[in-house]
Amino acid sequence: MPHMCMWQWLFVMARSLRAALCWSWFHACGQTNISCKNVKGKLVEVGKWPWQVSILFLGMNICSGSLIHHQWVLTAAHCLQRSKDPRSCSVRMGIQQLSENGTELSVTRVRIHEDFINLISQDIALLKLKDFISWFPFIQPVCLPSPKLRLSLGSMCWVIGWGQTDNKEHNTTTGFSIQSFVAVRIVNNKICSEQYKFLFLKGQKKFIGNDVICARAQWGTDTCQSNSGGSLVCQVNKTWIQMGVVSWSSICSQRRLPGIYTSISHFTERIKKQINYVRFVSGAGPAFLSPVFLTGYILLVSLGSLWLL
Repeated sequence: MPHMCMWQWLFVMARSLRAALCWSWFHACGQTNISCKNVKGKLVEVGKWPWQVSILFLGMNICSGSLIHHQWVLTAAHCLQRSKDPRSCSVRMGIQQLSENGTELSVTRVRIHEDFINLISQDIALLKLKDFISWFPFIQPVCLPSPKLRLSLGSMCWVIGWGQTDNKEHNTTTGFSIQSFVAVRIVNNKICSEQYKFLFLKGQKKFIGNDVICARAQWGTDTCQSNSGGSLVCQVNKTWIQMGVVSWSSICSQRRLPGIYTSISHFTERIKKQINYVRFVSGAGPAFLSPVFLTGYILLVSLGSLWLL
């Protein structure tokens, strides 16, 4: 009997530690799990942006989005102008290319900012998924900034979206994949507004407000329509924080004009009201379990499994 009690205790401990480990994935937002995958004879890097999702309208990709919670996706409001009916939308995740199947979940609720009336201001939306998501290496949430977290001018960040890989020699498209293909630096909003003044309406005093971030591409082209709703992420103490949502840019092939991104920190309180237990950080480090804890967990799970045999 004492021997059986010991095995029962080990099994209970293993289950408790397993629950703690699953909960730790939620607290370890903004972490990547980079590995290599053989795709058609070539090694491809995967798992670099595990929060990246594809938003589908009637089964077709229309925008990017990012996982911020077990049941919520963050994207741009203009992505949902076709239809606000959640039954027409779904979200695919855990994929590296749009041609992959991955995990697809239906949407039960669409929350668009009520003041979104043009293509710049208040360009933010939330999608509630029908089912809860379990975190896996290729499906994990990104961290969101606290209201006080602000980027200094010139900060280097990355825009993540569904990038198109073109074969210039044969003028063919080889496919879409998640790429950190746009490195950007934060630009002063006043300078940004000055450069976009040709879009001002007569008598309009304010065009670019505090609810947006301006950033200029460093290499390659700026953000294009295929990246709408994607994440502008910055690394703080080895943790990726989504500071913005891709809103728009004037001409995707011109580097002169900066891209426009919805500022997440400006809407932190609003997101808090919509979602419980979402993680906001001001400069956190990674929250992985220690190697000793992981070793103990693996041992206890193994012992617990043997007890079940």
